[in-house]
Amino acid sequence: MSACSICTRQKSRCAGGAQPKLVVVEAECLSPDERTAFTLLSSRVATVLLPDPARGELAAQCQAYGCALDQAVVIATSQRGLPLLLEAGTALALRGAGYENETAADMVFQPRSSGGLAAAIEYACRLVA
Repeated sequence: MSACSICTRQKSRCAGGAQPKLVVVEAECLSPDERTAFTLLSSRVATVLLPDPARGELAAQCQAYGCALDQAVVIATSQRGLPLLLEAGTALALRGAGYENETAADMVFQPRSSGGLAAAIEYACRLVA
């Protein structure tokens, strides 16, 4: 596991046998390192960038990609990602994304400024490998 990961909150809900089929990243834009990791992830599984998700957005994305909620991995970078985390099969959050997000997440990574988003995306790559 990457040095950027902070802690595991609970066993991943996808670990029950559901292979992740969709990864949603709650972010508006990506740095070059994040973009590289996102491109690798996109070559393995359906991926979506959602800068400002609304309630029910994850269900809509899952329907569009033909997968169940428990097959979705969400990476939240801010408080706006909470509705996604609460519905996802695997919930990943960055430190500083808000107390509620950190509590709801299966794993919490370093802040984005410390490479946490790239580490979370790389972790998602391992989940779908």
